[in-house]
Amino acid sequence: MTQPRRRSARANALLLGITALVSLVMPPAVAAGAAADARATSGPASIDPALRRAVEAARRGAPLPPIAPADRAARDPGLRVKAGLVDGASWSRLRPALQDLGIELRGRVGSIAALRVPASAFDQLAALPGVRWIRAARTYHLTNDVSTGAAYDASDAANSTFGTKGAGVIVAIIDTGINWRDNDFRNPDGTTRMLGIWDQTIVDPLHGPPAGFSFGAFYSRADINAGIAGIQTILTGDGHGHGSHVAGTAAGNGRTTGLGIAAGTFAGVAPEADLLVVRVFDDQGSYCLDCDLTAAMQFIRQTAAAAGKPWVANMSLGTDLGSHDGTDPDELTIDQFAGPGRSGAQVAVAAGNSNTRAMHWSGSIATPGTVLTTQFNPTHNTLSGAENEFLWMDLWYDGGDSATVEIVTPGGTVVSAALGADSGIRCTADGAVQIDATNVLDPLNGANEVFIQLWDSSACSPVVGPRAGTWTLRVRAVSAGSAGPHVFDVWNEADLNGVAFVTFSPATAGLTAGIPGTTRYGLTAGSYVSKCQWVNSGGTVSSGCATSTVGGIVASSGAGPTRDGRIKPDVAAPGQFIGSTYTGLIRSTGNPLQLERDGQHGNISGTSMATPHLTGTAALLLALKPGLLGTDIKAAMQASARADSFTGTVPNNRFGAGKLRTLEAAYQAASLVIDLAATSSGGFTGADNPLMDGYDVYRGTIPGIAPGNDGSCFLTGVPSPSFSDPQSPAAGQAFFYLVAGANRGLGIRGILGTDSAGRLRVPAVPCP
Repeated sequence: MTQPRRRSARANALLLGITALVSLVMPPAVAAGAAADARATSGPASIDPALRRAVEAARRGAPLPPIAPADRAARDPGLRVKAGLVDGASWSRLRPALQDLGIELRGRVGSIAALRVPASAFDQLAALPGVRWIRAARTYHLTNDVSTGAAYDASDAANSTFGTKGAGVIVAIIDTGINWRDNDFRNPDGTTRMLGIWDQTIVDPLHGPPAGFSFGAFYSRADINAGIAGIQTILTGDGHGHGSHVAGTAAGNGRTTGLGIAAGTFAGVAPEADLLVVRVFDDQGSYCLDCDLTAAMQFIRQTAAAAGKPWVANMSLGTDLGSHDGTDPDELTIDQFAGPGRSGAQVAVAAGNSNTRAMHWSGSIATPGTVLTTQFNPTHNTLSGAENEFLWMDLWYDGGDSATVEIVTPGGTVVSAALGADSGIRCTADGAVQIDATNVLDPLNGANEVFIQLWDSSACSPVVGPRAGTWTLRVRAVSAGSAGPHVFDVWNEADLNGVAFVTFSPATAGLTAGIPGTTRYGLTAGSYVSKCQWVNSGGTVSSGCATSTVGGIVASSGAGPTRDGRIKPDVAAPGQFIGSTYTGLIRSTGNPLQLERDGQHGNISGTSMATPHLTGTAALLLALKPGLLGTDIKAAMQASARADSFTGTVPNNRFGAGKLRTLEAAYQAASLVIDLAATSSGGFTGADNPLMDGYDVYRGTIPGIAPGNDGSCFLTGVPSPSFSDPQSPAAGQAFFYLVAGANRGLGIRGILGTDSAGRLRVPAVPCP
């Protein structure tokens, strides 16, 4: 790339091109959380109500509720928690104090750590200087040949157009494990494509955890190859099959085949990427209580750094409880890897499959005295004993507001809690009720939380589980602060002998994208229908889609907005009847008609299946430009997404920016100018891109630059094509330039990245 024409030393000193606008304003939720810092740091750490229920149960000697992962059978149960530090504090400095308390540091990313805390040491942890907040670790649920074709995400075309299939990039799968024997995950010479597998669900005396971690079993590439050769025992696998299917869509090469079908027919989006697997679900698809996403992401980053390769992780999982505003600890961890200024990494997350569940309700409490109600019926087959039937509700509202929350049992008993209060365990003829409204001005988002638990408490006599019948949830508005929108939102989950949630009546549409899918900077995938028929292994046509149409959104696909008003999902991808690697429980218990025409790959559906399309696409973009920021990757996908008669006007809260187009996303990534640097002679350096036939340069003016500080406010080290500017800035001002590639023949007008809220920055006036 040539340099621009020389200009005066002063004028050139004021020039520095950048490719993305980075807002200096904190996201609203984070800013609100900062406002609560004084409360959070002046005393013991803030503790979320779900975790309080577990600690209280441990102190009573009662079994711990399943919402809080822990060693339930232990005499002093080890609670799995996430904890965050105040600015300036360090987990390294706290490590001796943690060890003295018997607390295990299981993983850490920045100021967030995953800990195993004996119940007896919980108060001491909360009192440690520097510990700002403590949360119960989450438990999660599991949420292709056609889908990769030109009519859908067009990754096949991207593979050929750009000459890359993901080589040099790591695709990390956090899921049920992987069938490492399957040829879809092996090279042509039979060796594995995997860098390693960390199975967090097992203990293997011959294979300890990865270096720096204290749990699970790690198998290196050499171990896996030895297992394939039959000279070493590998205990990990994928007895469920979900993880293998996801991995096949993201990065399988389709070498497993049969019935005369060509190998590679069912290849995934990035079939030459390296694979790295973290197993966090067991063979039944249940999230293991000893597993942790913070540790998983720390491990992925460390492995990628050691290999010197960019990476993208896939999380086809989620939960419905939480604030849904991007401030869940696992979401904050994702954002540390994918946020502004972070290069060579992204994380794709499923939007979840809860949109048809009616498990969300919201309302306005702007007017004091307003009383809003919804009803629900926890119909289920009751169990004998105690502490084994649970229904949870998680309600959030603005920190400046005040409300009283009430539960009315079928028998008419009223249990209530005002702002800052805890009802304690109330034993009723219809079951135990507890409403905890003590999480005031949550330190992560500045909001108020009310946590409700209905269950068969052992503290009651007789023990009664939540009875079937009409229950009422009431919210009474007490006062409204100066800032709006004065809205509450509540979500529910259940563990009621097979009942996973209850239906609110009335319920509120939207805000059904799960956690961690409300992340700010990760990629959240919605699901649309890419096919309804396929030729099965018997040579006949299988049909699905009784109530859906090819091209339309899947009804259950999680919808936005987030509680803080952002659009979710980010992009929609094929997610219904996706043909991919087929193994484990999903194959053995599935309908044989789900098998594809090669008799080896099979079809399953969900946003879990849509997510790896985004993962594989991100891998292709990183293979094209390893230095892309996580925000660049997201911007490229959103700017290139397709709108049609099904999507309607985009962006919206069903399809996000539209339907994923891998080929066009790769062109957008090629248009991003990411290696701009100023030279000492006042020029610019950067690599030209043969996929672009020109560059658009946009100039902005910065007023009030003091003499001697020219350019001090700019980012450095960030390429420019050759250009010159006939104008010079006025005295006391500076110019800055935004540069984007363009391909006039293809009609591609490059984007300028995103701001700190994740919004696309598109030039307002096209260059001629």
